[in-house]
Amino acid sequence: MPFPKLLLRRRLWVGFLCTALFCGVYVYVHFVKPPKDDVTPSPLPVFHWLPVANTTTLNACRNSQQGYFTVVDELGYLCRWPDLLPSGCCTVQNSRRYECASCLTSGCCVHYEHCVSCCLHPDKQPLLRSILSRSTETFNPLYSSLRDQFELCLSKCRTSSLSVKHENTYRNPKTKYCYGADSTTILPDMRPENDAV
Repeated sequence: MPFPKLLLRRRLWVGFLCTALFCGVYVYVHFVKPPKDDVTPSPLPVFHWLPVANTTTLNACRNSQQGYFTVVDELGYLCRWPDLLPSGCCTVQNSRRYECASCLTSGCCVHYEHCVSCCLHPDKQPLLRSILSRSTETFNPLYSSLRDQFELCLSKCRTSSLSVKHENTYRNPKTKYCYGADSTTILPDMRPENDAV
């Protein structure tokens, strides 16, 4: 009967090796490997505001790249697509800067590009600073990765909760792009007739 004893001995060795392997992994994961809480977080990127001085040219510009007919560059110039230079900047002669024609005083606009252009106006910086300061208090992950005023305006005009009610209906389907602070700044003319104040 040496065969069953040999088989039993092998099973004991396999069981012992599996137990030792499990214990080794457990000790490594829980005691040797540093916990993820001890990892220092990477610093947030430095936020850059547009200069208040009248800057009119850059060698290369970022732009909204979204509009069907118009586009806005990072200096706040709104132009038609044919007037966009290869550098990504709008031609100054054929464009309007800080275009707020379709925007209400609450910060909601008819066109996305108008919203971004109007948001880039130096007069809007105090409002945007207050939005950013509130977002750092609540640690809004959307705003923590933004590097400058242009990115903030692109994001704010695209994803503002100011323009919606009940999370799925526009307060006013015409002015749905907003850079404003909160829904308390909604003007009465933006509310649909059946929406109670």
